[in-house]
Amino acid sequence: MFVHGLDHYVGHKDFDTIFRECGVYVDVPDCILDEYVVNAYPDEPEVRDLIHCTLVGFKAWHDESGVEEHVISNFFNPGPEDTCFAGRTRDCIQNSMAAGDNNVTLAYKVFKCYYRQYGNMNHSAQFLPCSAQELQVLIKTSIAIVNVTLDELVKYSNGILLDQPQFTELIYVVFVRGGFYYTDQGVMLKNLYTQFGDPELLIPETQQCVNVVNAAWDGHRKRDLIYAYFVKCLRRITPWLKLIQDAAASLVAIQPAPCLPPSTTRTTTTTTTPAPPHSTMPPYYNVKN
Repeated sequence: MFVHGLDHYVGHKDFDTIFRECGVYVDVPDCILDEYVVNAYPDEPEVRDLIHCTLVGFKAWHDESGVEEHVISNFFNPGPEDTCFAGRTRDCIQNSMAAGDNNVTLAYKVFKCYYRQYGNMNHSAQFLPCSAQELQVLIKTSIAIVNVTLDELVKYSNGILLDQPQFTELIYVVFVRGGFYYTDQGVMLKNLYTQFGDPELLIPETQQCVNVVNAAWDGHRKRDLIYAYFVKCLRRITPWLKLIQDAAASLVAIQPAPCLPPSTTRTTTTTTTPAPPHSTMPPYYNVKN
């Protein structure tokens, strides 16, 4: 696993790792997996199952919507002189589809088009985006870490976020835990692109905005830096505000009911106090001599 300091909530894996994890799920021994790799993932039922599992595993394929180009492309490196790889791959996908193909076959055909037309396999570990459910877990866990007050959560749920006292700390924790900011590298626009797929995240103007924020930062609190990135550069091209609003709304909706007042009925009970145990010294663990 490729780790920048601490891996927090985010994960990084290479294609072969996920392929072999799927081998465990499909119950295929490593020696057979090795043959499939050497033979360029041949068009066989078991290989199709493995490839479908692999693409689902790194969130590059959804049975409902198909391929996620901004995710699967991370696992292939086009040649430096090849300027037609993207269009050629899309043409391959369009021409390979056939009526009656199931999701497993469709995912396999998409993979083979990328494998043959997009570029050489990238064997390095790549950032794995969160699913919609994982994003909600990320945000709700970050809310718990920051200990956002109920009053502030209610405001979040009503779309009032940026000027709230704990929002700066919350967006910082979300970015660090989610792998969108590394303390040794700064904001990770490529990871945000892999997560959300908005091409504006990779245009020069966005990087220039980040550079301006870096130059203006006083060097003290990193949470202020992340907040400035978000407000000045990323607010419009990422859905964080809506995601946090939705998470807050669900948390507010499940708040426990208030406790009932104590009963005024008096009851008399008789209790017997047990004799104290013999005095013994309790154990004291994890003490260095």
